[in-house]
Amino acid sequence: MIDLEPAALWRRFTARLLDCLLGALVWCLGAMWLIIAAWGPRRSPLELREVAVLAIAVSVLGVALHLVYHVAFIGGCGQTPGKMALGIAVFRRDGARAGYLRALIRCLAGVVGLLTFGVLSLALLFTRERRGLADWLAGTRVVRL
Repeated sequence: MIDLEPAALWRRFTARLLDCLLGALVWCLGAMWLIIAAWGPRRSPLELREVAVLAIAVSVLGVALHLVYHVAFIGGCGQTPGKMALGIAVFRRDGARAGYLRALIRCLAGVVGLLTFGVLSLALLFTRERRGLADWLAGTRVVRL
């Protein structure tokens, strides 16, 4: 196990906020591109079926961007841009790099935390290592560099 200091909650929260803002910006640009591509040069409004397909496409784009963003950054270098800005990183419990599989598990486990409105992530507040559900399931921890 590595003996680096666990990242403070405010650092983790601020890093997450920065990542959400960056992700939202990229998602909005992608969504606008999809809407413009779907609308095309026509002047008439889209039919309801086309709007439904477009809404699904924009939603799938958001999920895909979230997965790629987190898995690529955490798996590749252990830090998202938000974590880089706050000086924190994700490692395996033994101190090795998290890797892409653990990054994927961590990202998917984060969805479970969202579905429970954060109740399952409360371990962050009560454990010495400040590991949430996603960290427990992926075998990772977030530390201050």
